[in-house]
Amino acid sequence: MEILKLTACTSLAKVHPSIGHLKRLVSLNLEGCCRLKTLPESICNLKSIETLNISLCSQLEKLPEFLGDMESLTELLANGTAIKQLPASTGYLKKLTRLSLVGDSYKHDLQSKSWFSRFSSWLSWRSCSTSIAMLPTPLTGLTSLKELDISYCGLHEASSSIDIGSLSCLEKLNLSGSKFSNLPSSIGHLLNLKDLWVRRCPNLFLSTSELPLSLTRLYACICSTMERVPVLGEKRLLVTSVGCLNLIEFRHMELLDTSSSILNFDDCNDLSNNYKETLVQVLSVSPFFLSYS
Repeated sequence: MEILKLTACTSLAKVHPSIGHLKRLVSLNLEGCCRLKTLPESICNLKSIETLNISLCSQLEKLPEFLGDMESLTELLANGTAIKQLPASTGYLKKLTRLSLVGDSYKHDLQSKSWFSRFSSWLSWRSCSTSIAMLPTPLTGLTSLKELDISYCGLHEASSSIDIGSLSCLEKLNLSGSKFSNLPSSIGHLLNLKDLWVRRCPNLFLSTSELPLSLTRLYACICSTMERVPVLGEKRLLVTSVGCLNLIEFRHMELLDTSSSILNFDDCNDLSNNYKETLVQVLSVSPFFLSYS
């Protein structure tokens, strides 16, 4: 057996230890098993497994201590669980490319899933206490990680000290739903970062010094205190700042490669009229997509 899919098994409360004998198992999907509270230690014997999905296992509070022995693991999806701390051995997953630890707001993104709609009444949601506590320490062993999603996990002002700078391969980072006013200072060391999500971060300010030059896509919707969006160098850039009510400036717009950049400023009502006129001039000479209110 290479694939075991038990999604939305709402009566499943326990996984038998014999699962550790499935030496060729590549994918284990337990998404939506809302009564599952533990996983057997034998699961760590699955040396061939590449994908482990335990999202929406809302009563699952911890993972086996030797999870790091799953040496082929490339994807760990643990959205909407009750896990408060990943095992320290998670930091040894050198092949891990995607780690997702989305908090309780994850449920709102899944209402359209047909099976989720059928079983939603079974699910009891808990918010992750803090994504900082969940992450393994140190992060230096996650040398292949390309996607990290720690959105809606209660990141607050003290959390901005998190050291993510060692994730040298990281390309996508989601910090949406956070309460800090400044991004982690180490974000500037992520030289391969291309996509950054900071949706619904009501206290966030952005500055050019915080962001890496590699960034090409910024999603910053409904960030009510953000006043300025920075541009980093001459490049193609996608910026979505819908609902940023206090946004007054899109800095250094003249540096953009306007032939292929996309801006969306819907409901950014504080952008000055002069600024809007400048944006319209750019639109008139390029296939630049622009939206604002």
